[in-house]
Amino acid sequence: MRIAVPRRFSKDWWLTLIVVTVAVSAVVFLLLRDRGLGAGEVVLYCLAFSLLGDVVTAVSMEAVAPTRLMIGPGDRRLNDDLPSELALVVAEFDDAGVGRVRIRGETWRARSTDREFRPARGSRVRIVNRDGLTLIVLGDVG
Repeated sequence: MRIAVPRRFSKDWWLTLIVVTVAVSAVVFLLLRDRGLGAGEVVLYCLAFSLLGDVVTAVSMEAVAPTRLMIGPGDRRLNDDLPSELALVVAEFDDAGVGRVRIRGETWRARSTDREFRPARGSRVRIVNRDGLTLIVLGDVG
């Protein structure tokens, strides 16, 4: 059975951390409110345990699904990262700019960023993005 873990820094990832923060803070507050501590001390304990809970949750999610190892063709860690994967054209691109490329031993449907660009079979193209199961490619890189 595979556990679905949110991708790092996605909305679901942040939502998970927020839920953990609120839950840990609430439990710590309920445990310490009648212990004779001042309000400042209770808040400090809540913050400390919430931070610890967030770190444990983030490390746990990373251990279960290390997103840095799951980057696929066209995926980038940051929007300003330059795409770096090259694919081999295995079927010429048609008038709509659609063809087939091979990367990592798999054949993918590909669409050119420029409909006028029709790479020949055997040429290499750079992957710049992915739209579902279609790779978006740019230019002939030799």
